[in-house]
Amino acid sequence: GFVFDFFSNSLKIENNQTFVNPDTAVGVAKIDYTGIPTGFQKVTLKINNAEDLDGQIETYLRDIYPVISNKAVEEIQSSKSINKFITDAQTGAVDIYLNFNVPLYYLEDRPDILWELNLPQFESSIFQIYNNDTILIDTWPNVIGKPSTKTYTGNYAAFRLRNWPTWKDPEAEPESPATPPGPGNPLGLFVVHYDENSLRYLHGTNKNGLLKNEYRALSHGCVRNLNENVAKLKSFVCKRIVRSKDLTWWINSKKSMIYELSEEDKFPVRIIYKLFDVNKDEFGMYVVFFKDVYGYSRGASYSKFDDPNLFTFISPENIFNELKKEYPTYKADDKLLQLIPNLAESHTDYQKYYFDDILNDTTGK
Repeated sequence: GFVFDFFSNSLKIENNQTFVNPDTAVGVAKIDYTGIPTGFQKVTLKINNAEDLDGQIETYLRDIYPVISNKAVEEIQSSKSINKFITDAQTGAVDIYLNFNVPLYYLEDRPDILWELNLPQFESSIFQIYNNDTILIDTWPNVIGKPSTKTYTGNYAAFRLRNWPTWKDPEAEPESPATPPGPGNPLGLFVVHYDENSLRYLHGTNKNGLLKNEYRALSHGCVRNLNENVAKLKSFVCKRIVRSKDLTWWINSKKSMIYELSEEDKFPVRIIYKLFDVNKDEFGMYVVFFKDVYGYSRGASYSKFDDPNLFTFISPENIFNELKKEYPTYKADDKLLQLIPNLAESHTDYQKYYFDDILNDTTGK
């Protein structure tokens, strides 16, 4: 369990204890710890007041797990409850405890993560590997390399961090000055190097607006992130990933620094080129297709840096295999299977095609 000192923002592990301040936790034993869902931990924070409980929960969650998604925060907030205990009958002094259920994987002392980018989707996914399961934590928009300066596919490992970096345009004259660190720097405020064979890395941006475009193959080859997301990544890496050295002081530092990750602190980065995705949301199961931004399905050659095993093109067979792999219990209607080839041939990129809607359109419902 976790002991969290809410007022000093410190986090430590204790055996099966979930109290903010064990020395002053009068009456905490009366809190009901039964009925906690499987795979969850009840966390108890001693708080000063019962105002803005959701805000206090969010502060706690983003401190221990900075890359947590907004949706996950809201789900955890919905489990909240309060216990109040009178500690002095004469003065009416009350201790207040805020309780909420947190999935165990967020409380891992040292989480194993995978950062995966699908180039045609212009989107990366952060996964946590937990108990032999791959759990999606959040998805982020990205800018990737232009067709003339491609981002390469491959299985990589983050090996270097740069805080408040300088930047020099690779196409500029050698004597041209570098851009100093700061908000106007095209690399943003933090960089993660993952590819030792080329000048490609993950970083922030000085043009957040580009991340709102539908078409985002716009960089020299690096992978740009929203500044707020790369700030979360920096905090997460410095707090939870790098454990061989204390880098937590980097989080609020504006000093230009470089750190080479030790082998134990490196984390995997996978970059793929997949032209469709079979998925589901609150509206049902769907397939979505992505633009072939680099023309590989039309015969463009891979670079010497690309991993050909990480390409998946659009075909009925590939779509069926994806459906079977990701959703083995889903029973595809025969009519749907007959319509998938036509959809693979004629579709609008980045539009979700819901299976139920496809069937209804063909049956006249």
